[in-house]
Amino acid sequence: MRLARPEDARVIGVLARRVVRRWILPQQPEDAAGPLLAGMSAQAIRRKIRDGQRFHLAFVGDALAGVAAIREDSHLFQLFVGTRHQGQGMARKLWQRVLKDSVRRAGTRYFTLNAAVSAVPVYLRLGFEPNALAKAPPGKLVTVPMIYRVHSPRHRPGRRR
Repeated sequence: MRLARPEDARVIGVLARRVVRRWILPQQPEDAAGPLLAGMSAQAIRRKIRDGQRFHLAFVGDALAGVAAIREDSHLFQLFVGTRHQGQGMARKLWQRVLKDSVRRAGTRYFTLNAAVSAVPVYLRLGFEPNALAKAPPGKLVTVPMIYRVHSPRHRPGRRR
């Protein structure tokens, strides 16, 4: 695993768009696809990296297999694992890397995200909790705001999630 560089933007976008088209968009309003996919273009990702947003990358061999992206060391806005690598613990490893990096860098005590409805079970297994009811703004994804509290009793060593 390593942090992304601007030259990684194209492969990050390819992976993200594939996962989104397969797992997220089928349960979303049709008009949400355009704006979401535009934010995953190489140009948009390159700009985010240059603006200081951190993209953590996981590889299998030389191939990008997963990405987790965070802004302001507290808002997770991408956590994607390629379909053939799902179910192998890669999302958890990426999340643990982001968590440790953000706590070390900024002393982060809680993390937020807006989960696509189909991804909520994954985030629950990672220790996130719903923070509000699902929201469905016109032309955007239907999402569930979620929160991860670093010092929550749910995250004590030995406690099963």
